[in-house]
Amino acid sequence: MIRTMDLSFDLYLERRSWLHSLDPRVKLLFVALSLSTLLLFNSLPVMACFLLAFHLILLSARIPWSRIGWIWSKMWPLTLLIFFLWPLFYPQGERVLLEFWRIRVTSAGLIQGLAMALRVNALAFAFFVLLLSTDQAKLVRGLVKLGLPFEWGLTLAIALRYLPLLYGAYTAVSEAQRARGWMVAKGSLYVRLKSYVPVLVALIITALRMMDNLSMALAARGFQPGAKRTYFRELKLGNADKVCLFALIVLFSALLTARFRCSFGA
Repeated sequence: MIRTMDLSFDLYLERRSWLHSLDPRVKLLFVALSLSTLLLFNSLPVMACFLLAFHLILLSARIPWSRIGWIWSKMWPLTLLIFFLWPLFYPQGERVLLEFWRIRVTSAGLIQGLAMALRVNALAFAFFVLLLSTDQAKLVRGLVKLGLPFEWGLTLAIALRYLPLLYGAYTAVSEAQRARGWMVAKGSLYVRLKSYVPVLVALIITALRMMDNLSMALAARGFQPGAKRTYFRELKLGNADKVCLFALIVLFSALLTARFRCSFGA
Protein backbone atom coordinates (compact mmCIF):
# COMPACT_ATOMS: atom_id res chain seq x y z
CA MET A 1 0.00 0.00 0.00
CA ILE A 2 2.69 2.46 0.98
CA ARG A 3 5.03 1.58 -1.89
CA THR A 4 2.32 2.01 -4.51
CA MET A 5 1.27 5.41 -3.22
CA ASP A 6 1.97 7.94 -5.97
CA LEU A 7 2.34 11.69 -6.01
CA SER A 8 -1.07 12.39 -7.55
CA PHE A 9 -2.45 14.01 -4.41
CA ASP A 10 -1.51 17.58 -5.24
CA LEU A 11 -3.20 20.96 -5.06
CA TYR A 12 -1.90 22.10 -8.44
CA LEU A 13 -4.14 21.39 -11.41
CA GLU A 14 -2.58 21.64 -14.85
CA ARG A 15 -4.84 23.61 -17.16
CA ARG A 16 -4.56 25.89 -20.20
CA SER A 17 -5.95 29.14 -18.84
CA TRP A 18 -5.06 32.79 -18.42
CA LEU A 19 -4.42 32.29 -14.71
CA HIS A 20 -2.02 29.38 -15.21
CA SER A 21 -0.04 31.34 -17.80
CA LEU A 22 0.54 34.33 -15.52
CA ASP A 23 3.95 34.92 -13.99
CA PRO A 24 4.08 33.53 -10.43
CA ARG A 25 5.29 36.92 -9.16
CA VAL A 26 2.03 38.49 -10.33
CA LYS A 27 0.03 35.87 -8.45
CA LEU A 28 2.17 36.35 -5.34
CA LEU A 29 1.42 40.07 -5.49
CA PHE A 30 -2.27 39.23 -5.92
CA VAL A 31 -2.20 37.14 -2.74
CA ALA A 32 -0.33 39.83 -0.78
CA LEU A 33 -2.73 42.60 -1.86
CA SER A 34 -5.75 40.39 -1.21
CA LEU A 35 -4.60 39.58 2.31
CA SER A 36 -3.90 43.25 3.05
CA THR A 37 -7.31 44.32 1.75
CA LEU A 38 -9.22 41.60 3.58
CA LEU A 39 -7.54 42.55 6.87
CA LEU A 40 -8.29 46.24 6.36
CA PHE A 41 -12.00 45.82 5.65
CA ASN A 42 -14.53 44.66 8.23
CA SER A 43 -17.78 44.51 6.29
CA LEU A 44 -19.95 41.50 5.52
CA PRO A 45 -20.80 42.57 1.91
CA VAL A 46 -17.11 43.22 1.17
CA MET A 47 -16.09 39.77 2.44
CA ALA A 48 -18.86 38.14 0.43
CA CYS A 49 -17.79 40.03 -2.71
CA PHE A 50 -14.16 38.99 -2.29
CA LEU A 51 -15.14 35.36 -1.75
CA LEU A 52 -17.38 35.43 -4.84
CA ALA A 53 -14.62 37.05 -6.89
CA PHE A 54 -12.12 34.34 -5.91
CA HIS A 55 -14.61 31.65 -6.96
CA LEU A 56 -15.13 33.36 -10.32
CA ILE A 57 -11.36 33.57 -10.85
CA LEU A 58 -10.98 29.84 -10.15
CA LEU A 59 -13.88 28.94 -12.44
CA SER A 60 -12.50 31.15 -15.22
CA ALA A 61 -9.21 29.23 -14.87
CA ARG A 62 -11.11 25.98 -15.52
CA ILE A 63 -10.78 24.71 -11.94
CA PRO A 64 -13.57 22.13 -11.57
CA TRP A 65 -16.37 22.46 -9.04
CA SER A 66 -15.27 19.14 -7.53
CA ARG A 67 -11.97 20.67 -6.37
CA ILE A 68 -13.71 23.80 -5.06
CA GLY A 69 -16.20 21.58 -3.22
CA TRP A 70 -13.29 19.62 -1.73
CA ILE A 71 -11.87 22.88 -0.35
CA TRP A 72 -15.21 23.78 1.19
CA SER A 73 -15.50 20.33 2.74
CA LYS A 74 -12.31 21.10 4.67
CA MET A 75 -13.28 24.68 5.51
CA TRP A 76 -16.88 24.37 6.68
CA PRO A 77 -16.11 23.06 10.24
CA LEU A 78 -13.92 26.10 10.92
CA THR A 79 -16.51 28.36 9.29
CA LEU A 80 -19.29 27.11 11.57
CA LEU A 81 -17.02 27.28 14.61
CA ILE A 82 -16.21 30.95 14.00
CA PHE A 83 -19.84 31.81 13.20
CA PHE A 84 -21.19 30.30 16.44
CA LEU A 85 -18.38 31.29 18.79
CA TRP A 86 -17.86 34.89 17.64
CA PRO A 87 -21.21 36.21 19.02
CA LEU A 88 -20.30 34.83 22.45
CA PHE A 89 -17.17 37.00 22.54
CA TYR A 90 -18.73 39.95 20.72
CA PRO A 91 -21.89 40.77 22.74
CA GLN A 92 -22.10 44.39 21.55
CA GLY A 93 -25.30 45.57 19.97
CA GLU A 94 -28.69 46.81 21.06
CA ARG A 95 -30.86 44.13 19.49
CA VAL A 96 -30.55 41.11 21.78
CA LEU A 97 -31.62 37.78 20.31
CA LEU A 98 -30.70 35.52 23.23
CA GLU A 99 -29.62 36.26 26.78
CA PHE A 100 -28.92 33.55 29.32
CA TRP A 101 -26.65 33.84 32.37
CA ARG A 102 -23.49 35.47 30.97
CA ILE A 103 -24.30 34.60 27.36
CA ARG A 104 -25.61 37.50 25.31
CA VAL A 105 -26.18 37.01 21.59
CA THR A 106 -27.01 40.06 19.50
CA SER A 107 -27.83 40.56 15.84
CA ALA A 108 -24.66 42.64 15.45
CA GLY A 109 -22.63 39.79 16.93
CA LEU A 110 -24.12 37.29 14.47
CA ILE A 111 -23.42 39.59 11.52
CA GLN A 112 -19.87 40.14 12.72
CA GLY A 113 -19.40 36.40 13.22
CA LEU A 114 -20.56 35.69 9.68
CA ALA A 115 -18.24 38.42 8.38
CA MET A 116 -15.27 36.90 10.22
CA ALA A 117 -16.12 33.42 8.93
CA LEU A 118 -16.28 34.72 5.36
CA ARG A 119 -13.00 36.59 5.90
CA VAL A 120 -11.21 33.40 6.93
CA ASN A 121 -12.60 31.58 3.89
CA ALA A 122 -11.64 34.45 1.59
CA LEU A 123 -8.10 34.45 3.01
CA ALA A 124 -7.87 30.71 2.34
CA PHE A 125 -9.21 31.00 -1.21
CA ALA A 126 -6.73 33.78 -1.99
CA PHE A 127 -3.96 31.25 -1.33
CA PHE A 128 -5.80 28.55 -3.27
CA VAL A 129 -5.89 30.82 -6.33
CA LEU A 130 -2.09 30.69 -6.22
CA LEU A 131 -1.65 27.04 -5.26
CA LEU A 132 -4.20 25.60 -7.69
CA SER A 133 -2.72 27.42 -10.69
CA THR A 134 1.04 27.42 -9.98
CA ASP A 135 3.28 24.40 -9.87
CA GLN A 136 6.01 24.23 -7.26
CA ALA A 137 8.90 24.72 -9.70
CA LYS A 138 7.52 28.02 -10.98
CA LEU A 139 6.65 29.12 -7.46
CA VAL A 140 10.24 28.61 -6.32
CA ARG A 141 11.58 30.47 -9.33
CA GLY A 142 9.21 33.35 -8.66
CA LEU A 143 10.26 33.58 -5.02
CA VAL A 144 13.94 33.46 -5.97
CA LYS A 145 13.38 36.21 -8.55
CA LEU A 146 11.91 38.33 -5.75
CA GLY A 147 15.13 37.93 -3.75
CA LEU A 148 14.41 34.90 -1.59
CA PRO A 149 17.39 32.50 -1.24
CA PHE A 150 16.91 29.41 -3.36
CA GLU A 151 17.19 27.08 -0.36
CA TRP A 152 14.36 28.89 1.43
CA GLY A 153 12.17 28.82 -1.65
CA LEU A 154 12.86 25.12 -2.12
CA THR A 155 11.95 24.46 1.52
CA LEU A 156 8.65 26.30 1.11
CA ALA A 157 7.85 24.45 -2.10
CA ILE A 158 8.61 21.09 -0.48
CA ALA A 159 6.34 21.97 2.45
CA LEU A 160 3.50 22.96 0.10
CA ARG A 161 4.04 19.77 -1.88
CA TYR A 162 4.29 17.27 0.95
CA LEU A 163 1.69 18.55 3.41
CA PRO A 164 -1.14 17.44 1.08
CA LEU A 165 0.78 14.22 0.47
CA LEU A 166 0.94 13.51 4.19
CA TYR A 167 -2.79 14.10 4.45
CA GLY A 168 -3.33 11.71 1.56
CA ALA A 169 -1.07 9.18 3.29
CA TYR A 170 -3.09 9.54 6.50
CA THR A 171 -6.33 8.92 4.58
CA ALA A 172 -4.89 5.87 2.80
CA VAL A 173 -3.46 4.40 6.02
CA SER A 174 -6.73 4.95 7.88
CA GLU A 175 -8.76 3.24 5.15
CA ALA A 176 -6.31 0.34 5.02
CA GLN A 177 -6.47 -0.10 8.80
CA ARG A 178 -10.29 0.01 8.76
CA ALA A 179 -10.27 -2.71 6.11
CA ARG A 180 -8.26 -4.80 8.61
CA GLY A 181 -10.83 -4.26 11.35
CA TRP A 182 -9.35 -1.20 13.06
CA MET A 183 -11.86 0.94 14.93
CA VAL A 184 -11.52 4.03 17.08
CA ALA A 185 -12.00 2.92 20.69
CA LYS A 186 -14.65 4.49 22.89
CA GLY A 187 -13.95 5.86 26.32
CA SER A 188 -11.58 8.46 27.70
CA LEU A 189 -9.42 10.76 25.60
CA TYR A 190 -6.33 8.68 26.43
CA VAL A 191 -8.01 5.45 25.27
CA ARG A 192 -9.13 7.06 22.00
CA LEU A 193 -5.68 8.53 21.35
CA LYS A 194 -4.08 5.17 22.08
CA SER A 195 -6.28 3.52 19.45
CA TYR A 196 -4.61 5.73 16.81
CA VAL A 197 -1.19 4.17 17.44
CA PRO A 198 -1.42 1.75 14.44
CA VAL A 199 -2.23 4.65 12.11
CA LEU A 200 0.49 6.84 13.63
CA VAL A 201 3.17 4.16 13.25
CA ALA A 202 2.32 3.55 9.59
CA LEU A 203 2.19 7.30 8.95
CA ILE A 204 5.64 7.84 10.52
CA ILE A 205 7.08 5.04 8.37
CA THR A 206 5.52 6.62 5.27
CA ALA A 207 6.94 10.04 6.17
CA LEU A 208 10.42 8.58 6.70
CA ARG A 209 10.29 6.86 3.32
CA MET A 210 9.19 10.11 1.67
CA MET A 211 12.06 11.92 3.33
CA ASP A 212 14.54 9.27 2.21
CA ASN A 213 13.26 9.37 -1.39
CA LEU A 214 13.38 13.17 -1.37
CA SER A 215 16.96 13.26 -0.13
CA MET A 216 18.06 10.76 -2.80
CA ALA A 217 16.24 12.76 -5.48
CA LEU A 218 17.98 15.98 -4.42
CA ALA A 219 21.37 14.24 -4.32
CA ALA A 220 20.80 12.70 -7.77
CA ARG A 221 20.12 16.18 -9.17
CA GLY A 222 23.33 17.57 -7.70
CA PHE A 223 21.71 19.88 -5.18
CA GLN A 224 24.26 21.90 -3.21
CA PRO A 225 23.24 24.64 -0.75
CA GLY A 226 24.71 27.98 -1.72
CA ALA A 227 25.55 27.01 -5.29
CA LYS A 228 24.53 29.38 -8.07
CA ARG A 229 21.45 28.14 -9.87
CA THR A 230 20.80 28.28 -13.60
CA TYR A 231 17.48 27.86 -15.37
CA PHE A 232 16.53 26.57 -18.77
CA ARG A 233 13.78 29.21 -19.01
CA GLU A 234 14.06 32.53 -17.24
CA LEU A 235 10.93 34.19 -15.89
CA LYS A 236 9.98 37.32 -17.82
CA LEU A 237 6.92 39.52 -17.49
CA GLY A 238 4.77 39.39 -20.60
CA ASN A 239 2.12 41.83 -21.77
CA ALA A 240 -0.63 39.98 -19.93
CA ASP A 241 1.43 40.06 -16.73
CA LYS A 242 1.97 43.82 -17.02
CA VAL A 243 -1.75 44.41 -17.62
CA CYS A 244 -2.65 42.33 -14.55
CA LEU A 245 -0.04 44.16 -12.46
CA PHE A 246 -1.47 47.52 -13.49
CA ALA A 247 -5.03 46.37 -12.78
CA LEU A 248 -4.06 45.04 -9.34
CA ILE A 249 -2.32 48.28 -8.35
CA VAL A 250 -5.22 50.43 -9.56
CA LEU A 251 -7.82 48.26 -7.81
CA PHE A 252 -5.85 48.17 -4.57
CA SER A 253 -5.37 51.94 -4.63
CA ALA A 254 -9.09 52.46 -5.21
CA LEU A 255 -9.98 50.16 -2.31
CA LEU A 256 -7.54 51.94 0.01
CA THR A 257 -9.02 55.30 -0.96
CA ALA A 258 -12.56 54.05 -0.33
CA ARG A 259 -11.54 52.56 3.01
CA PHE A 260 -9.65 55.47 4.56
CA ARG A 261 -11.16 58.52 2.88
CA CYS A 262 -14.76 57.38 2.57
CA SER A 263 -14.83 54.95 5.54
CA PHE A 264 -16.25 52.31 3.23
CA GLY A 265 -16.34 48.82 4.71
CA ALA A 266 -15.28 49.92 8.20
